[in-house]
Amino acid sequence: MREFRLLYAGLASSYAGDQLAALAVSVLVLDRTGSGILSGLAYASAYLPSLVAAPLLGALADRLPRRGLLIACDLARSALVSAMLIHGLPVWALVVLLYAASLFTPPFMAARSALIAEILPVDAAVTGNGLIRVTHQLSQVLGLALGGLAIGWIGPEGALACNALTFAVSAALSAGLRPRPRPAGSGSVLGGSRAGVRYVFADPWLRGCLLLVWPVSMFVYAPEAVVYLYATSLGGGAPLAGLMLSSAALGFASGTVLLTRLVPPRTRDRLLIPFAILAGAALIPLWAKPSPPVVVVLLFASGVGGAFSAPLNALFVQRVSPEFRGRAMGVAVAGLAGGQGLGFLLAGALSSAGLHPAALWAGCGAAATLAALLAALTWARDTPPPSSSSSAGLGTPVRETADKR
Repeated sequence: MREFRLLYAGLASSYAGDQLAALAVSVLVLDRTGSGILSGLAYASAYLPSLVAAPLLGALADRLPRRGLLIACDLARSALVSAMLIHGLPVWALVVLLYAASLFTPPFMAARSALIAEILPVDAAVTGNGLIRVTHQLSQVLGLALGGLAIGWIGPEGALACNALTFAVSAALSAGLRPRPRPAGSGSVLGGSRAGVRYVFADPWLRGCLLLVWPVSMFVYAPEAVVYLYATSLGGGAPLAGLMLSSAALGFASGTVLLTRLVPPRTRDRLLIPFAILAGAALIPLWAKPSPPVVVVLLFASGVGGAFSAPLNALFVQRVSPEFRGRAMGVAVAGLAGGQGLGFLLAGALSSAGLHPAALWAGCGAAATLAALLAALTWARDTPPPSSSSSAGLGTPVRETADKR
């Protein structure tokens, strides 16, 4: 547990740094250029690098000692963010440096997930992953609120300096982990990345897990792109938009605590599909354009349902053979980032076409519900979810096609 505490403390530090850096650079870009597009491009650094590079860079976690990889990624991010403080850097250089720093996030996440699976037993890993997901969710919401206050107090440059420090702290904490042998994976990174994709989709349970999580997450979170428009249509503006997002985040945190700490493993396994359905179904009543209090309650309920993905993350990693864990997480992260980005674009396009935000939110909820039902049928037909009350079925490699080049 000592090693998990070190990992968790480093992750909490990194999460705060990620939010602060993206927000600080977007503010700097907007101040210098007045371009909302360039500012948005800077803030999108949290998603685009994972979409493009996660499957490839995640393979590094199966080629290099994972403790050393964590330290190297954090030190690289600290150095790149520090370089943003060089006086007189042009805007394009700031954005390039931010994206370069974000490229180290996928291998960091892959190595972290693989190490947690090694450090903790199955049930403890589910609980630990739930704590990490809650922390990440809260960091996104609080990062927008407190990050804006911090930037207003110490300025974008001060915020970047704090961000560089958080990565250095994370590296120091990772240095306290026990050294472990290099993973058993071999061959080129590109070949390993392809093998990782084949490995994941050759396993019916892993494949079904992703085909459940990817589309449900995409449709449930897509309407957040127009949350301000929806809040404005309800007469609330920015304060109501913040309350709506916070309500969904609180629901996710509550559902995660329930699924990872308060119910036994077999009950949790049976609740995963109903919670996934709830995540979308709770949004469908928004079609009737209810009052703001009802909207907030429905978003809370949707957030509770969305917590189905928290225990699945840990079960996903535990099922994967140790030498494939980095690559499998790279595939999962790429799909999540790509789906979220595509969902934001879709929501923005439909809103620009004149679709009312309430109808958009309800339609996305219906799509998420349908995706959950279809994925559940396929998943149940292939392989039932493994019980986390024992290690049976978890970590069992699917080798028929995984190692073929």
